[in-house]
Amino acid sequence: MLTPENYEHVVDPFQHQTDHLKDHWQRTAWGLLWEQGTAKTKPIIDTAALLYSNDVIDGLLVVAPPGVERNWRSDELPKHMPPDIALETMVEVFLTSRKHTKPHQQLMDRLCKHKGLSVLLFSYNAFMTKEGKDLAWKFLRRRRCMYVLDEAHNIKNPGAKRTISIIASGKYATHRRILTGTPIAVGPFDMYSQIRFLDENFWKRKGINGAVEFRAYFGEWLTRNECKMQLGYDPGFDKLIRYRNLDKLEVWIKEITDRVLKDDVLDLPPKLYSKRYFEMTKEQLAVYERLSEEFMVEFEDGSILDGELPIVRLLRFQQILCNYVPVIDLANPDEATYRQISKVNPRLNAMEEIRDQLFQPTIVWARFTQDVDQLMDLLGKEAVRYDGRVDGDQAERNKLAFQAGDAKWFVGTAQKGGPGLTLTQAKNMVYYSNSFRLIDRLQSEDRAHRAGMDEHPVSYIDICCSNGHIDSNIIANLRDKKNISAGLLGDELKEWI
Repeated sequence: MLTPENYEHVVDPFQHQTDHLKDHWQRTAWGLLWEQGTAKTKPIIDTAALLYSNDVIDGLLVVAPPGVERNWRSDELPKHMPPDIALETMVEVFLTSRKHTKPHQQLMDRLCKHKGLSVLLFSYNAFMTKEGKDLAWKFLRRRRCMYVLDEAHNIKNPGAKRTISIIASGKYATHRRILTGTPIAVGPFDMYSQIRFLDENFWKRKGINGAVEFRAYFGEWLTRNECKMQLGYDPGFDKLIRYRNLDKLEVWIKEITDRVLKDDVLDLPPKLYSKRYFEMTKEQLAVYERLSEEFMVEFEDGSILDGELPIVRLLRFQQILCNYVPVIDLANPDEATYRQISKVNPRLNAMEEIRDQLFQPTIVWARFTQDVDQLMDLLGKEAVRYDGRVDGDQAERNKLAFQAGDAKWFVGTAQKGGPGLTLTQAKNMVYYSNSFRLIDRLQSEDRAHRAGMDEHPVSYIDICCSNGHIDSNIIANLRDKKNISAGLLGDELKEWI
């Protein structure tokens, strides 16, 4: 029998990962309430590998926020799945954009019938399509599955169709796991549905029958009628006065979950890197492909002779992935404006998902001023700005406010946030979009990781487009400490597009 003691890890585990695998790998239901950056995906993959090797499961179903499900296929599974099991594993993402195509339907059918380990990856949005739910039910009926909810707070609303459907389908999995870094103190009511996914009867065994009783037990409320009588107005809903019995909630959920905080994990490396993927809209993709065709024509006829023009072209591709293109006014050619390509900005949506998952001070770097504008609108009053649109005095005040803990988000451009800027308050850093300059990346990374930091690791998250190669190439080169502007000619340049 393969056990955690004789299991060969592809990547050496941290101690908290080792402890988790040893204690919980055979549990039919368990929740990892691990803080962002504490590496909770690896023990899930290791658990699936152990269960598969012992012929307990032959399917892994993962539902994650949009873009995160792709990260499982492109980064996490290749990195952590043992090679012998990887050879027997088929991994596929259900794509809503291709759900009606015959090749995609045939691919999903092959996955359900695969003789080895089948891994089916959904976004929460894709799961809720008719085709997605039909496929999930088919997969769960045909396979012995471990069913994983990544960022499980996405089912926090008990009455939502998504929550009801996922909990109902969870009963057909042999093993269930939830992953979330959301603390109890932020939203104790959020735990009802997540725990119920793990164990449908957990709350009933505690004497709580349904979400209404749960909210009454852990909260003290002022009803609408009481509000009208005491305060003279009808708020339209019952108002929460205060939480209660949280000590009991904490004890109860420890029966089926464990909690890991970054500050408590001593063996984490000083820098933790991850990606958050998104997919271009149809409108963005059309503009991207048109520019790509023009680029290839210029390349083939010899119009591109040096490194400057390719870099300008790459800049345009990068702007498309940020959902806008420059518009030149012939009357004022030096004052370019920008046109939004699509009503939906997938990159900004990915940032919104990240915003809702991080609860510690965070730096967000963007390349373009237009990005900073959008980020400030998204993050609101908790954010301070640090780029060319802020004068020196205000920039200094914003920096001090962030360091003092008076602002949660520090939003700026890496070019502006150069040498001498100390932001050791930050425990997370998000690269919304990257500069091509290696020096910008190196210096911006070290704003939070330098003398004066409180011995805590920093999580670095790159937002990356999954169906355009520019982002992934930029990130790979910068992380490998390569300067992008040098040597980008020939076939390598074509591959970037």
